[in-house]
Amino acid sequence: QNSNKKYISTNKSKKKYSKSYLQIFAGNIFTIFNLLGFIVFIALINVGTSLPNFFFVIFYIANALIGIIQEIRAKRCTDKLAILSSNTTTVIRNGQSLTIPSTNIVLDEIFVLELGNQIPTDCIIIEGELEVNESLLTGESIPVKKRCGEHLLAGSFVISGKCYCKAEYVGEDNYVEKLSAKAKQYKKPKSEIMNSISKLIKFISFAIIPIAIAFMVKSALYDGNIKHAIEGTSTVVIGMIPAGMFLLTSVALAIGIIKLAKHNTLVQDLYSLEMLARVDTICFDKTGTITDGNMSVSKYVELHAYENVNEIVSSMLGTLQDNNLTAKALDNYFGNKVEYKAINKIPFNSTKKLCAVEFENLGTFSFGAPEFVLPKEEYLKIKEQINAYASQGFRVLLLAKSPNSIIEEQLPTDFIPLGLILIVDSIRSDAVETIKWFKDNGVSVKVISGDNPVTVAEVSKRVGVVGAEKFISLEGLSDKEVFDCANKYTVFGRVTPEQKAILIKALKSDGHVTAMTGDGINDILALKESDCAITVAEGSDAARNVSHLILMNNNFNSMPKVVYEGRRVINNVESSASLFLMKTFFTMLMAIIILFLPNVHAYPFQLSQMIMLEVFIIGLPAFFLSMQPNDSLIQGKFITYVLKKSIPAAIVMTISVLIIEIVKITVGTFPQNDYEIYKTMQVFALTLAGLINLLITCRPFNRYRTILFASSTLIVLSVIILSMFGIVPILNGIFACMIPFKMYWHHILLLIGIVIIDVP
Repeated sequence: QNSNKKYISTNKSKKKYSKSYLQIFAGNIFTIFNLLGFIVFIALINVGTSLPNFFFVIFYIANALIGIIQEIRAKRCTDKLAILSSNTTTVIRNGQSLTIPSTNIVLDEIFVLELGNQIPTDCIIIEGELEVNESLLTGESIPVKKRCGEHLLAGSFVISGKCYCKAEYVGEDNYVEKLSAKAKQYKKPKSEIMNSISKLIKFISFAIIPIAIAFMVKSALYDGNIKHAIEGTSTVVIGMIPAGMFLLTSVALAIGIIKLAKHNTLVQDLYSLEMLARVDTICFDKTGTITDGNMSVSKYVELHAYENVNEIVSSMLGTLQDNNLTAKALDNYFGNKVEYKAINKIPFNSTKKLCAVEFENLGTFSFGAPEFVLPKEEYLKIKEQINAYASQGFRVLLLAKSPNSIIEEQLPTDFIPLGLILIVDSIRSDAVETIKWFKDNGVSVKVISGDNPVTVAEVSKRVGVVGAEKFISLEGLSDKEVFDCANKYTVFGRVTPEQKAILIKALKSDGHVTAMTGDGINDILALKESDCAITVAEGSDAARNVSHLILMNNNFNSMPKVVYEGRRVINNVESSASLFLMKTFFTMLMAIIILFLPNVHAYPFQLSQMIMLEVFIIGLPAFFLSMQPNDSLIQGKFITYVLKKSIPAAIVMTISVLIIEIVKITVGTFPQNDYEIYKTMQVFALTLAGLINLLITCRPFNRYRTILFASSTLIVLSVIILSMFGIVPILNGIFACMIPFKMYWHHILLLIGIVIIDVP
């Protein structure tokens, strides 16, 4: 052993599926908007403002607490599922095979590696041989052969073979842990909402400070009352902060994750849910998605007479010891007892699409995809027969023989066909319903498979894939040809792992948001390329490591529930967010206008007078709107949508308030309490405009949204009648003045006029 080696007891991984508790608390407490709120709180204390103006503190505390509680709930659900999906390794301890978490591997541990495993720690082969893909470490996708005595690096993937290894390094001593870029680790999706919110935060943060300073200076200079200046400036600052929008987004996404956890779906982070919701093209592999992975050999069709076919295939299976689904089906039909001595072998991998074994005194035998096993001339002779079986939905393998040897990993080129092995894939009972759901909900389905495209197309037709008759084989096509055909066909056969990734890249370049499902080593490149990668808990370690969503029930057909939940959350968040930004842009517009009006020095509202708008028209309705069902296809960008909704609403609110302000300036004063009455009327005008915008947001009405809007309206009317939150009881004053005919007709006419302006 290397004397400089640092010994670590276990192979602990740094990979985390969720935030730490410290990150959750810090993320919800230490924000720029909370800092501004704290500054406002201190300023109001110093000037001794009235108690109702401190109500905003309750909302800030509630925002932080709700955000923390929901994220912790989501974290616990995620971590619980993550434990179930964590990588495991089969180790040999005390002469027995045990399956343990890969993090519990210790130095010098003996463990088993086979097809689909990700190598958990740097190790050395002590028995057997493998082909590994080290692309995530070296960038080179060509498989590398590893024999007894050679070293394996953590993070590589086994693509064929089986071996026993000894752990050489563990934990932080592994080569991959020393790399600055952890290519094997999960990569966060590009979130439209996350990026949009970041831009909004930057814009509001940039605008809020200079506006607040200018407003404070103008109010203090012209009014001379520092208390009034601080109260007005505080209303501007708090009004411009859409704190509830950020809370709503996090809470809605967290609740979505909790709901999906109940459906046995592990979501890597909040924004993975968004990416799946935006998907308009989903790429399925046939096996495991359309079919259930249960394969069986239907029959063997002899092409050339040869004795002992069963013994040959059985010996090949026993020698190769593959554990994929095809090998298991062949085992059940031919057995896997070694009857003949093997002197050379080439294990199956998804690039070559074949395997081969050379037996002593018998020659070389190979089985796999016919066009990959045979020379082109030989394949063309039986192509029509193969396609006839493929068109019936059979997966066709060819068994072939050559009298020559395998030389330096190179197969002989003179194989002759012995027979066809016809394999039946069992179609999932719910596959038809799943495909129909995607069709009905505007999601295009592409089927990508390594099998014969005729077979894949036939199976796809049976389950109702639209355009399944448009199929193509990618065998022998250049990268450019593969790229060009991605949007022209629905079914792709004879696809290599590299070609899968090219297809995904081509679909993305055409403007599609793509999801890729896969569970095997051959799906990794495509999974990493897609906008949303989805696998199952029983998938390979490699697939789980690069996926955004892991289906714990091992059933891709549960995906409609996942897509529906994502759409529900994102569509509702977009609608609700516009209500919060409506208030932000109104406050900003109003403050800027007042800065340039020579005769207006004070902001028309106090913090307490904004509560009715913030709570009963924005906060509570937005929360309940985010909980409603919604499966509409998400279109356009988040920031464009919310700005188109919120800016016109803010303009209407500003005009409504300014009408009262202009009348106050031009008409002059009437009774002594006219100033308070005008302020109350401005609150009415602002609230009315807010209600109209809530009405627009609730359309089209259903029972849920009708009850929501009616409840908000009744609460607002109750607040007005009870004269809460700094509202003067002008309705009582109007009725009291009707006897001496001193009615405030201009007030009533103004409110009627504002209704006429707002309703359109």
